[in-house]
Order: sequence, then structure tokens, then C-alpha cells
Amino acid sequence: MTFRITFEEKAINRAAGFLADDPDGLREVLDAIDRLADHPRPPQSFAFGSPDLRRLRVGRYRVLYRIEADSISVGHIARSTPAG
Repeated sequence: MTFRITFEEKAINRAAGFLADDPDGLREVLDAIDRLADHPRPPQSFAFGSPDLRRLRVGRYRVLYRIEADSISVGHIARSTPAG
């Protein structure tokens, strides 16, 4: 089964903010989100409070998403600050 990917407005706004200073990192995040359509529970993700609410790590980014009947809803995209 292939899931439809949807983005909440908050996630779109956060992604747009990362585009200017890290387009390659954001591209990796969006590619990983696209792959969720075929594999909604990849090994680098883990349950976040319930089996269908997941957190995915992509480099320094974190994606919070919910698996629904026929879709995946991306609710949050965040970036950790670099160590320094």
C-alpha cells in the first residue's frame, strides 16, 4: 500500500525557513518523507507516544508524523543546533 503524504501548515512554514540556509539538508528531509509513502515505519524512526505517531531522524533534522488509514500527515519539522 502506498500512503498519501500531507503536510500541516506549521511543517511547511518550518521547512520554508530552512530552505534559505540549508537547501541540501532540506532536500534530504523531503526525500526521506517521500519514502514514507512506501515504508511508513523505517528503522531510523520510532514511536512517539503511540505506534502511529512517529519521529524520524534525518541528519540534524527531526520529523514528527502521524500514520493514518491511507495517509501520512507531517506535523512538525525541526532542526537541532550544531554543536559548538
